[in-house]
Amino acid sequence: MKKVLITAGSTWMKIDDVRVITNIFTGNTGVFIAKEMAKCGIAVTLLLNPARVLKTPVSNNLKVMPFFYYHELKDLLMDVLKNEKFDLIIHTAAVSDYRVKGKCTGKIASGVKGMTLELLPVGKLIKTIRKECGDALLVQFKLETDGKTICDTAHDSLLKNKSDYVVANVLNDVLSDYKANIIDKYKKIVSINSKKELVVKLIDLIR
Repeated sequence: MKKVLITAGSTWMKIDDVRVITNIFTGNTGVFIAKEMAKCGIAVTLLLNPARVLKTPVSNNLKVMPFFYYHELKDLLMDVLKNEKFDLIIHTAAVSDYRVKGKCTGKIASGVKGMTLELLPVGKLIKTIRKECGDALLVQFKLETDGKTICDTAHDSLLKNKSDYVVANVLNDVLSDYKANIIDKYKKIVSINSKKELVVKLIDLIR
């Protein structure tokens, strides 16, 4: 049985003990891929932030491991990749790029005026995955708001991260009818027009 690891959902970064920085993405694409692959007899491990998923997926061949914060996803990845081997890794999670400098315990009072948060960059989890995943095929996702340069930007990201494939998305195409381009290291581009078609192309990679 083929084995696939999928990450899905946003990561949280703490502001204080009750507030976080995150993004708009729900993880529904990753959940859809995971459920469809499990239906096809593939053993799927899904690392998921379930905060914005209405129902945690349950099906045969599908193991779900939850996370909320960036460091939780990083720790899960390190643990899973050290203990299991996968044929394919699909990194759809919308990972935070920045953290808040310093620590704030408790809850910042709501009456504070003019508060400034200083943000610092965090490490790219895709690089951690590439380092730890052995011979597994690695598919990353790259989203931009500018459709004119998305394929170039995505391919550059693939080469930088040493991924095998990148799914290039434009924001408007994600928020409406799903469209994307799958790009390999030779910059061969395959256009897709639905999440179902995306799953078919991804499964083809390990057949």
